[in-house]
Amino acid sequence: MPPHTTPKSNICFRISRLLKTQRDILRSGAVCGWTSLDGAVILLDGGLGPHFPEVKGKDLYRIMPSVALRRPSPLQWAGAVLGVCALVLALLGLFAPASTFYFPLVSLWASAALFVLALCVVRIAGVKLDFYRWAVVAGVWAVAVVYFYWTLSSRSFIYIWDYVNYLNKQYAAEAAFAQSTGAGFGFILGSMADDYTNFITLFTEFPFCLTDHTGDAYAFCQVFCILPTLLVLLAGLVVKVGQILNVKNRRYYFLFGMTLTAAYPFLRMSAMLGQPDWFGLIFGFAILLLTMDFRFDRLEPVRFGLLFLATAAMILARRWFLYFVVGYYFVYALLILAGCLGLARAGEKAAALNRLKNLILFGLASVVAMVILLWPMVHHILTYNYGDRYSYYNAGGALTELPLHLYRLGLFNLILMGMGFRLARRRKQSFLLWLAAGQVLVSLLLFTRVQNTGSHQFLLFLPGYFILFLLGAAALAEGITRRRNLKLGCWAFVLMLSMSVRCSPLTTLAMPGFVIEHFPIQIPATQYFISLDKLIYDRKDIGQIRAIADWIDSHCAEGEVSYMIPHDMLYNPDHFKNCRLPDAPINDKLAFGFSVPGTHNFPTQFFEAKYVITCEPFPQTYVGSGEMSGRLNDRFLAVRDQYFTFEKSFDMGNGTTFTIWKRTVAPTRAEVEYYLSAFTAEDAQYPEMFSQVAEAWLTAHGL
Repeated sequence: MPPHTTPKSNICFRISRLLKTQRDILRSGAVCGWTSLDGAVILLDGGLGPHFPEVKGKDLYRIMPSVALRRPSPLQWAGAVLGVCALVLALLGLFAPASTFYFPLVSLWASAALFVLALCVVRIAGVKLDFYRWAVVAGVWAVAVVYFYWTLSSRSFIYIWDYVNYLNKQYAAEAAFAQSTGAGFGFILGSMADDYTNFITLFTEFPFCLTDHTGDAYAFCQVFCILPTLLVLLAGLVVKVGQILNVKNRRYYFLFGMTLTAAYPFLRMSAMLGQPDWFGLIFGFAILLLTMDFRFDRLEPVRFGLLFLATAAMILARRWFLYFVVGYYFVYALLILAGCLGLARAGEKAAALNRLKNLILFGLASVVAMVILLWPMVHHILTYNYGDRYSYYNAGGALTELPLHLYRLGLFNLILMGMGFRLARRRKQSFLLWLAAGQVLVSLLLFTRVQNTGSHQFLLFLPGYFILFLLGAAALAEGITRRRNLKLGCWAFVLMLSMSVRCSPLTTLAMPGFVIEHFPIQIPATQYFISLDKLIYDRKDIGQIRAIADWIDSHCAEGEVSYMIPHDMLYNPDHFKNCRLPDAPINDKLAFGFSVPGTHNFPTQFFEAKYVITCEPFPQTYVGSGEMSGRLNDRFLAVRDQYFTFEKSFDMGNGTTFTIWKRTVAPTRAEVEYYLSAFTAEDAQYPEMFSQVAEAWLTAHGL
């Protein structure tokens, strides 16, 4: 056959034998000039010299893309730019260690680096986000911006307890970086043994630095520094599940999967309350992407490195994400082992042993590296008795948690999961089904040994639940041709309900705000609960709270303190401390409070206080039988007139009256022992938090 009619398949075979690498091409003498083809750069003279005159540059690129000199990819360019920026930041930290701009710039760099790493994870997982998918992601993000802005600006909420925790950490991080670069990074790295690490503050500083530093501003900032990366990885997860299921109707599937998961109320619940705990899901979704269809048939150092980083970062984001990590990897390893047994039975023992060897190698290396990197946290977890200390929050264990999960999922998602179960079985994808369901079940059993979940801890189950949702979304998309309008209407209705759910501290079930406001439930206990929820979510008493805070500020000099007995979701010291954030003029003039056994020490500041503050009726919004502030209040009322005199009262406008009492008699040992006797059960369990604290205080004060 003449050279000019040689089939390209034959040409490809001949080239692959003659020119093994790009160096062979250069040595062949066939190249003499630069030519750019579709993002590749090759050196050609129009053909491959005398050997293959019929092969042109474009043909070579098509049949041998590996021999082309490629331009750096956008991700490589991004990595190079981030590297240069890191060097500049290092120099800035060295020569201007207390610069006002340093921490925001570091935060911007960290968020950009995390976004690039997320794109790397998506690429390594074999996922491509085309224009349509990027458009859906952008649309979801735009809706989230409007939703967060409108919701936050339409309520009056005071950030307390866990809801102000990360905001206070952000203030502390800014103060540390204002001292020096070393102090700033020391603040972030020095919290490894804490239940709440300072890791998230590194990413939330920008754009928080551009705001007025209020609680609402902090909650809103998450839309810009957390949500974009989270949505990209969620989009990758949607596509990856679709690839595994071989979904045919890809556009409808991606639309359903992306919107139904992104709109799920308990994804954003804690974020709306100033808790950026969903930051940890960035790493949870990355773990899913890197493992769902990976069976350890080969060693992939880049994949393993990203897996290790994602796992470590997820644990740093919040301690209880460790329950997801343990649950997911446990079920994943069991399923891999089951697959190895299946291969061995099928006669592929070498492949099974290779898979098992790689799994063990990765697992051991990861555990060793994790212990070395996070030893302070690992040591704290191993030595701290969380089951004992958090027993107050254990309201029934797994038996209580299971029906709570059903209520939180809702009827539509339960139907969706049922549809997904059928589809996964039909497509022979039981691995994905049992991986998701197993993660939820194992994590639930482990977590409820310590406590039951609130809205923010429910995040640790979402990776597994989202896989189950996506299985159902695939089934819905594949059957969209039957009763299309009904299914689209149901999808739109579910989205509307999901977006209307009230994100309140008392939201344990996904209940829309308009239902709470306009359709009162005729159950006395539920009515009371909902009435308290209204008072907490959109407060009408901020003026009165500020008036009491101002009174404390004006009547307590530096070094003097007041003690507030109520320590409840409706009223507690944090409401008065944080009612003017970022200003907190009475932070050192009002004691923290006393309520939860195993967490709060015996309140010695009660005896040091110039004023004691209580209220009638005494609030008991969301507490268990072991709550202690009520007992303290009862003891106070019984002997109040022996030690205190009336000073002032405040009507809160909602049926509650606060009263301030001034101490007139110095505390005595008898008084301390009188109050201590109300907590004999707690003292027997935690003597280091009660009698030992009381005796140390008495000794220090000569009593």
